[in-house]
Amino acid sequence: MKVSIWTAIILIIVGLYDLSIVYNRRDQLNKKVIGNSVILKKRRNVLLAFLVVGIILTLAGIILLFVH
Repeated sequence: MKVSIWTAIILIIVGLYDLSIVYNRRDQLNKKVIGNSVILKKRRNVLLAFLVVGIILTLAGIILLFVH
């Protein structure tokens, strides 16, 4: 499988960017802050989605970097 090194680098950058968004908003993941607010629960779900996507993209980029 031929993969460009730029593809791997872009995947790593986008994955790290997603992880940095989650890290900068980590206080919104705390259940004590959320309470009964529906809006904050939705934001928490969005941040968890960013976390999952960030991990997947970063790992895929690292794997592609070594496959290259």
